[in-house]
Amino acid sequence: MLLRRTFIIAATIMTLGGSIAFVKPNLLSSHVVAQNPTPSPRQQRGKSGWLKDLNLTPQQMEQIKTIRTQSKDQIAQKRQALRQAQEELKALMAGTASKDQLRDKYNQLRALRQELADVQFNNTLAIREVLNPEQRQKFAEQMYKKR
Repeated sequence: MLLRRTFIIAATIMTLGGSIAFVKPNLLSSHVVAQNPTPSPRQQRGKSGWLKDLNLTPQQMEQIKTIRTQSKDQIAQKRQALRQAQEELKALMAGTASKDQLRDKYNQLRALRQELADVQFNNTLAIREVLNPEQRQKFAEQMYKKR
């Protein structure tokens, strides 16, 4: 189970070319001033840095771009639904909702997370199909690198 979750998380990171935006309540107080943090090495090398490491052909790059473009809206919608469900759960927790209402909302949230992970994993599988065996090996190594 842990290996599956790790793979899904890694696949998500690789598929989207950026870090996963986890939906968490803002734990910082509102008086904190925003600062520009130093970009991480991943941010400095660009969103498609991992693609360059695979030595892709122009045709492969175009196919991967198409795969990512096709699911972009779907992923955005699922993320928005996830954020909304999380806010609703937060409100229910703070209010007078019953245990059953809380469980229902939690199960909805869990299902939305799974749907998002499934879409991201399917993208990873589609990208994998574009790669040759050598590129797949590099792709797998990059997915399992410690970040």
